Amino acid sequence: MVHASTSANSQLAQVVFRPPRSTGVAIGLAIAVGTLAFALVALRTAANGGTEFKTFLAWLTAALLLVVAAAFVNWTHGIATMAYVIDGDALVIRWGFRRVEIPIDTILRLVPGRTLDPAHIRGINWPGCHIGHAEVKRIGYTLFYSTHRMQSDLVIVHTTQESYALSLVDQAGLAEEIQSRTVLGSLESHPQRSAASGIAALPFWRDGHAISATLLAVFGAVLTCGFVMYRYPGLPEIIELTFPASGGLAVVGEKSELLKIVYLGAAISAVNIAVGVALHARERAAGLWAFASAALLQGVLFAAAVAAIERA
Repeated sequence: MVHASTSANSQLAQVVFRPPRSTGVAIGLAIAVGTLAFALVALRTAANGGTEFKTFLAWLTAALLLVVAAAFVNWTHGIATMAYVIDGDALVIRWGFRRVEIPIDTILRLVPGRTLDPAHIRGINWPGCHIGHAEVKRIGYTLFYSTHRMQSDLVIVHTTQESYALSLVDQAGLAEEIQSRTVLGSLESHPQRSAASGIAALPFWRDGHAISATLLAVFGAVLTCGFVMYRYPGLPEIIELTFPASGGLAVVGEKSELLKIVYLGAAISAVNIAVGVALHARERAAGLWAFASAALLQGVLFAAAVAAIERA
């Protein structure tokens, strides 16, 4: 438990409770490092490969592994920074870039985990990391921000709106602090709230249409690249490319030109997505247009690639 405040009123001093984190952080880092190592192997294989479908699969595997590694780094950062803070008249749960604020006057009771049956947690789970939700017998729907290894490590904070499962050694200390704030009474009434910070606060993550358009653009780029790489070894050295936007203008050139178009299209879509995320934070419509244009570009390129290869 850590105390940190310069307030003259010690009863309103900020009090920080930190859960045991070493196991969760160690396992999370091990998984992240291991995944990154496999990604580097896949990258090396792809970089040394020829223009064929196996090389495409190596690039795709490397990209997926890098995404997984980044996710575990983010989750491990969340564990490392996890804290339960009694600040003024609220209990604040900190996990990575997320902050959950629970007014003290909404807390009904604290239930020791040792008195409850283990629950099946849906979410992010490994030893020392349990972030998600579960139906807890006699409690109901419960949000978990916990690093518990045993049921006795848990304490359930049951409120008028939600229930929260926390893990900390000094459960009595948490109860005493909450009780002392309850006696003082609430300084100001406000609802429970959950907020993100940093990159996690971008409205993009809460916009299903924006995410769908982005995923469609990424899928289009992967599909186009995979199709071209699959058919590339069997293509003649000289092929004909037709550009419908230019009145059906046909250009004859080496088949490597087809790869340049695919790579350039993927790069343009990546820029569109990055610009779209930035625009979306200020103007949703402009951001959605950028995402949609990236997806549309990939559709056009895929159709052009199919036409060129079928004519070869």
